[in-house]
Amino acid sequence: MRAFSGARTFVLGVSLSATGLAGCQTPDPSPRPAHPVPDLPRGIPPTLKQDTAVPVAPVGSPGAVGPTGVVTQAGGTAPGEFPVAVPGAPLTVADLERLALAHNPTLVQAAAFVDAARGKATQAGLPFNPTVGQTFEQIGAGNTFGEARWFTLQQQIVTGGKLRLSRLKYQKEAELAEIQASAQRLRVVNGITSAYFGVLAAQRTVENERRLLENAEAAVKTTEQLVNVGQGNQQDLLQAQVDASQARVALRTAEARLRQDWTHLVTIVGVPDLPQQPLVGSLEPDGPPLTWDEALARLYQESPELLFAVAKVSQDEIIVERERREPIPNVTVRGGVGYNFETRNNTADAAFTLPLPLFDRNQGTVRQALADLGRSRAEVTRVQLDLRRRLADAFTRYQTARDQVENFRTEALPKARKASELYEEQFKNRRAAFPQVLVAQRTVFQLNEDYNRSLLEFRRAEVEVRGLLLVDGLTAPREPVPPGHINATPKPR
Repeated sequence: MRAFSGARTFVLGVSLSATGLAGCQTPDPSPRPAHPVPDLPRGIPPTLKQDTAVPVAPVGSPGAVGPTGVVTQAGGTAPGEFPVAVPGAPLTVADLERLALAHNPTLVQAAAFVDAARGKATQAGLPFNPTVGQTFEQIGAGNTFGEARWFTLQQQIVTGGKLRLSRLKYQKEAELAEIQASAQRLRVVNGITSAYFGVLAAQRTVENERRLLENAEAAVKTTEQLVNVGQGNQQDLLQAQVDASQARVALRTAEARLRQDWTHLVTIVGVPDLPQQPLVGSLEPDGPPLTWDEALARLYQESPELLFAVAKVSQDEIIVERERREPIPNVTVRGGVGYNFETRNNTADAAFTLPLPLFDRNQGTVRQALADLGRSRAEVTRVQLDLRRRLADAFTRYQTARDQVENFRTEALPKARKASELYEEQFKNRRAAFPQVLVAQRTVFQLNEDYNRSLLEFRRAEVEVRGLLLVDGLTAPREPVPPGHINATPKPR
């Protein structure tokens, strides 16, 4: 019995649906042997595969995820109105996504950047305001009021299409902000999905640990019966009691982990006070496996990070052209009417001025804009390489976890269950010792826990690959223009 006294390590467990728990019981053999044999610990789980799939909203319906991962809203739902799941009812990933679209603060931040850039585009394209006034000159000449200009009007006229280019520059910045907002929505959706699978796995762990505890408590009773009939000893009973005590601790640990994972989920949703509720869905693979070539091609085609880098090049090209036109002089015209009290005549005047770009031809700013353009073009290549590297990491985790899942489903778990069943039958026929039965049962439990952990790793890697490597739903969206570029001025240009 010393071989079974080692401390047990409880890892992520496996899911047992409410309808499937009854099937986890090992049926009592009939007929029993002539000599009574104590009942075995019951509750050995089968291969844990729920038939319930993760509910996914159809494309175009609330909660549906489009090609870029953006959750769509129902056409008949007013902006800002999102249906909320019934308190206490099982939640789906679509329910959580709808809540996040209404409450996640990073989406508000991303939308604010879009509005700010559109405001800059409006401001940058506005002409200068005219200047009006009155002037009095030569006061006292001929003992008169001199000459008065009752009304003067001065206007600076922007030339060279500079206002159009300034507006276009910030319209491009608004496009960049929209790409960032789309990426942020994708981060939120993927972050919720990843956290959802974490809670789903934690729920299954709790259920599995409950079955482990039931099994351990039944083992104590069985050992007591064996001791009473002279087929066990006190050491066996003490070891069974230790195992039961460890199972209770493992259950409490699993419940604490479930609460932790739930907190992680609801913070991404943006509703931290959302009561803990059961989630419905499946962790098992559903569909053909992903391929590297398809994943890489889709990443290069749809990644908001790469789209942003390409759009930034387009904006910097406009900035270069705008700064090259800055030396073109703006024309200032002025006109006014008045009266000369000395000569008693009505007067008028007109003026036309423009600066001469002799020394300041904006050559330094043009050089800075060209440097920014070169940096943006290099950024496109850097982002492509970075995406490929990160995809390689995520895809390796995906493939490894999927291989492990398939091995558990087709090899390890079926054989472990069969071995456990054979040991149970032999024990009931008095051809195997009870410790062998316990080892076989615990092997099944441990494999189920490992299977659940592999499923979680598989699902999270799959979310990362399908979600274009954007997964953190609480990362603040960055500003469309990174530090180092030409900053906005009171009069943007």
